[in-house]
Amino acid sequence: MFHADTLYDNEENFGLPEIEERDLSASLTLRWSRKRKRWECRNAFFWQDAKNKWSCRSQDGRYYYGFRSLRALLKSYVGGLLCEKSLCYSAKNARAKYWFSQNPRRVTCCVTMRCTGFFPPCFPKGGMKL
Repeated sequence: MFHADTLYDNEENFGLPEIEERDLSASLTLRWSRKRKRWECRNAFFWQDAKNKWSCRSQDGRYYYGFRSLRALLKSYVGGLLCEKSLCYSAKNARAKYWFSQNPRRVTCCVTMRCTGFFPPCFPKGGMKL
């Protein structure tokens, strides 16, 4: 046992973050742009290239490419944003469920995740709108 591993009665415990399990959720709605012939949301756009692969570019410079379907691309994009916004980089276990709804000119992707890991104390429990 090392000296650093012992905690004496007169020492303070500084409260290191504990591993906890959180339920996170987010949704993203895309609308079809007739003018540009692509799916768009507030800060990103999605298109299909000549080889039938789906790609995405967001305003902050992120680029996703080479997906076989729009659903697969949305799973990766929305799931990645959810993990980033909730700051769960150290999640040891993440399980996700996806729901899609589609109208002729609108697609909505809803993601719920259960993550186990360290979370900052300022992160609110519950869902968020991306």
